[in-house]
Amino acid sequence: MRIIVSTINGGIDDRVNQAFGRTPTFTIVDVENEEIVDVQVVQNPGYSQPRGAGVTAAQFCIDQGAEVVIAGHFGPNSYGVLQTAGIRMVSAPPTMTVREAVEAFLRGELQGAVTSPGRHGGSHGRGMGRGMGGR
Repeated sequence: MRIIVSTINGGIDDRVNQAFGRTPTFTIVDVENEEIVDVQVVQNPGYSQPRGAGVTAAQFCIDQGAEVVIAGHFGPNSYGVLQTAGIRMVSAPPTMTVREAVEAFLRGELQGAVTSPGRHGGSHGRGMGRGMGGR
């Protein structure tokens, strides 16, 4: 299973970044038999984009083969892209390290994603779907 976690500097001991689309790095964690077997840190290609950061970040996670994405919250556009691709989104608090978040997810302690409204509106909630921005 491949889990991608939003991070600032990256690595297994970095904390979960609350932003998804504008996170500077992603920490890619490969898990086999409930054990972490590989960790990579990659730059988020959406980080410095003036627009569409969430969609770019979501597409990057899809391209990397993610089955699960962990962040503090997801914007409505990234939520929609990841949901359409069948990728599970999970929110974790900023106090958790990547290792703690992955282990908590594997134990079933992290469930549901918190979404944030976009610039044109949206919805708050745990796994309530994508915000309905006016475009």
